[in-house]
Amino acid sequence: MMIWHGLCLALQFLTVFPLGKEVPWEAKTARWSVRMFPVVGVLVGSVQAIIYWLFVQTPVSPLFLSLSLLFLAIFLSGGLHADGWMDVSDAFFSYRDKERRLDIMKDSRVGAFAVLSIIFLLSFRFVFLYEVMHQHVAPVVFIVVPFFSRSFMSLLLLYGKLAKPTGMAAAFREHVTKGDARFIIVLLSIGIAGFSVVRPVETILLAIGAFFSLLGARSFYERQFGGITGDMLGAFVEGTEVWLWFILWLLPFFVTA
Repeated sequence: MMIWHGLCLALQFLTVFPLGKEVPWEAKTARWSVRMFPVVGVLVGSVQAIIYWLFVQTPVSPLFLSLSLLFLAIFLSGGLHADGWMDVSDAFFSYRDKERRLDIMKDSRVGAFAVLSIIFLLSFRFVFLYEVMHQHVAPVVFIVVPFFSRSFMSLLLLYGKLAKPTGMAAAFREHVTKGDARFIIVLLSIGIAGFSVVRPVETILLAIGAFFSLLGARSFYERQFGGITGDMLGAFVEGTEVWLWFILWLLPFFVTA
């Protein structure tokens, strides 16, 4: 039951899936919720993969399909991760000290740097999606990308230094242990093994890319903000997914079938 409640809480927190079920916030539920973040990535990716597969059977243009899948990715997360990206961008480009940057992230107002950064982020993601579709990308890749972004987000939450003792990241961190990290690593290993059966080259390269994204994000957040917050976890998901689609776009230039 705790596993189911944890999955429901993770879905309520990270997606707009209409569950119609209230899950109480408890220590074990929060702990299992973090463990289920990779599963949420698989579910979100599965919806995108199904839509992609259905549309490629029709005369719909790659241009329309790319924009539709970009919209779907943002919609399924309720804009949560995009909001985190914008908040972090506003704070970082303020060039203030760490304490002031954390205050800026709490401000509900949207600044110019937030708008510019999200425009460039989504524009590059759209271009990479469009270009990759011309390479006849396999539907399973749409599952692999969000699976890795949410899996490594979980590890960032578990291993990253907290920027402040309050907030969503701190609330989850209070109930997790390094044992939960081992659980997520097992899930990650199973996912890599399973996806490698279908698309070995893409899976391994994307796993390596996501790992380096984790290392880079952890170092950047601790250096610029003193640690991680919930907004930074969301920004990590958005940034990592664009980075992974960039790797997929580059792949044909270096790997031949």
